[in-house]
Amino acid sequence: MEEMIDVEVGGKPKSEKKYSILYVDDEETNLRVFKSNFRRFYNIYTSANPVEAISILEENDIQVIITDQRMPEMTGTEFLEKILPDHRDVIKIILTGFTDIEAIKDGINRCGIHKYITKPWNFDEMKTVLDRALLTYQKSLDSVEHIKDLEETNQELERRVLERTRDLNEINKKLISSIQYAGQLQSSMLPSERYLERLFKEHFVIYKSKYFFSEEFIWVTSLNFRTEDYTVVALLEFDGKGIVGSLKTLIADSILNELVQDRKIFHSGDIIKYLKEELDAAGSKELYCDLRASVVIIDNNDNTIQFSGMEQDMIYFEDGHMHLLEGEGKDKIGDLSDVKLDMKPGSSYYLFSNGFYNQVNADDIKFSREKFEELLRSVQDRDMNDQRKFLNQTIEDWTENEGMIDDISLIGFRVD
Repeated sequence: MEEMIDVEVGGKPKSEKKYSILYVDDEETNLRVFKSNFRRFYNIYTSANPVEAISILEENDIQVIITDQRMPEMTGTEFLEKILPDHRDVIKIILTGFTDIEAIKDGINRCGIHKYITKPWNFDEMKTVLDRALLTYQKSLDSVEHIKDLEETNQELERRVLERTRDLNEINKKLISSIQYAGQLQSSMLPSERYLERLFKEHFVIYKSKYFFSEEFIWVTSLNFRTEDYTVVALLEFDGKGIVGSLKTLIADSILNELVQDRKIFHSGDIIKYLKEELDAAGSKELYCDLRASVVIIDNNDNTIQFSGMEQDMIYFEDGHMHLLEGEGKDKIGDLSDVKLDMKPGSSYYLFSNGFYNQVNADDIKFSREKFEELLRSVQDRDMNDQRKFLNQTIEDWTENEGMIDDISLIGFRVD
């Protein structure tokens, strides 16, 4: 190993030792891009052939292996399983598409895989993963004495945390029961599965809260009068006020019912405008919350769908192509525009908050809007129930044991 960087446990590599990384991919372009991006940080070896890669491993001191899963001669997991007996200490990372995640899960323990990275990766994500992988490698070389010191320190910290937790639990007993009740009330006001089945040919809802209650809300209603037949969907997000935001969702439910069912307002932009006016007028300044909102109105007679958004977007897929309808800024609240589309058979529509792609993994990397859109593309050939299961599993795998950092609201539907 060339002397250039040293690694501090719990920190980032600093310059004294230069580690060596082997990247295996049958696409030459990917090899060139990777080497160009990372050769100033590490000694980079590349190979388009797994057999050649084994020779490189035998002749060089390699700390990290990155391999693509899909290769013609053998898969990434097959390659890692083949080298495992002779290279157990090397950190192993695999690149995979969303659709291959299930296939590699069985190989994680069998092949000793440290991490999988979903495509497309970006520089910051890859650099962070590599730095953390090298920290893991360095930790394995630390002395038994140092590890013992860390364990004793952790035990002392855990003891102090346990004592403090007991104190806080005693203080918060009465608060927890009231907060749980608020969360139960909020959940009871969400559209039921049976009600949604009456309105949509297919649908799914993903609604996850960080705490007992949520600052977000999904609202759905239908209205038939005379010759009119409408379905209205709204997705709301109140920013940064905790339980105040959750209480605002309860108020918003009442206001939306009044706007649609009583006043019969069927312009999506006007619904957002009047909703915000009524919310701002309800309560004191201390109860003010920033609102993000998106509203869809489906005219079941004309077979059209109308969209307006304030700092929220809608994504829809038509004839296999993804389309993005962007919400407008708060400065447009007085005159929000609407987009009206003809609904085509097989099209799917999605309203969402930013919570899904704001979630971070163990490396403190956001899932990202780019990955979210790619994820929706990858499930378009599935029915909505399968989409929900796959999206749920993907975000659970991403957050692992880190927990959620933001509420998640997502509704998808097909009408025809």
